[in-house]
Amino acid sequence: MTQIDPIRQFEAMTDCPEEQIDLAEAALAIAATEYPGLDPAPWLEELDRLATRVHADPTFSALANIAAINKVLFEEEEFGGNTQQYDDPRNSYLNDVLERKKGIPITLSLVYTEVARRKGVRLAGVGFPGHFLVKHPGPPADILVDPFHRGAVLSASDCSALLREHFGPEAELKPEYFAASTKKQILARMLNNLKGTYYRHCNYAKVLTMIELSLATHEDVLNNVRDRGMVYFAMRRYSDAISELKVYQKLAENEDPEVQEVLQMLGRLKGMMN
Repeated sequence: MTQIDPIRQFEAMTDCPEEQIDLAEAALAIAATEYPGLDPAPWLEELDRLATRVHADPTFSALANIAAINKVLFEEEEFGGNTQQYDDPRNSYLNDVLERKKGIPITLSLVYTEVARRKGVRLAGVGFPGHFLVKHPGPPADILVDPFHRGAVLSASDCSALLREHFGPEAELKPEYFAASTKKQILARMLNNLKGTYYRHCNYAKVLTMIELSLATHEDVLNNVRDRGMVYFAMRRYSDAISELKVYQKLAENEDPEVQEVLQMLGRLKGMMN
């Protein structure tokens, strides 16, 4: 039996209108690049099983539904943030997160929102800088939840502290930090996390896979093209690096400060090729 190429499968899953994308299935297609032949069915069924145990309903209050999800995921199942091995790539693969009950903010948020969706409770992922969150949209007001910290409900001052923790004492909250993320934005951020993890581990082949998947989402295309050129350089694939960085140079705005860095890199590469 011929195995389905997970990259082509991911492209097919995301090449459609937003409302037609199944976020959990797409996340499992990402995981299939690490686990060839991965069957998504058991993991989708696990999300179903978790949801059946959650006493939540769209007619209940937001806080009641949050408490119900928290009870199952964090009290009974003991899902939690993997603070000790944060950079472990398994924290970014949905099957591993469901099996090990450990993850990073975005994957725990994905589990949280997918369980809620199965109960008819519509939550939104929030691409908060440095730490992905979930929100229960108002009225009367949005309620922010942090699945990495056992479903804690966050105040504005909590969010300010979280931002300063990642970006320093001068960082200030902006309204756009609380915008709901699209499904493609969520998938692109998951892939960006994996790209960074594998780059830090010098696993450049895996970085290239994550870039190819990222390009399928059509999010942050310019940076992915640049990063692919830089990875080719790290792999000493100098001709490929030149080709990719030239594409970036053509697409980028001249005033982009990173263009100068790329121009310098191209100069170095051309000198090495002579």
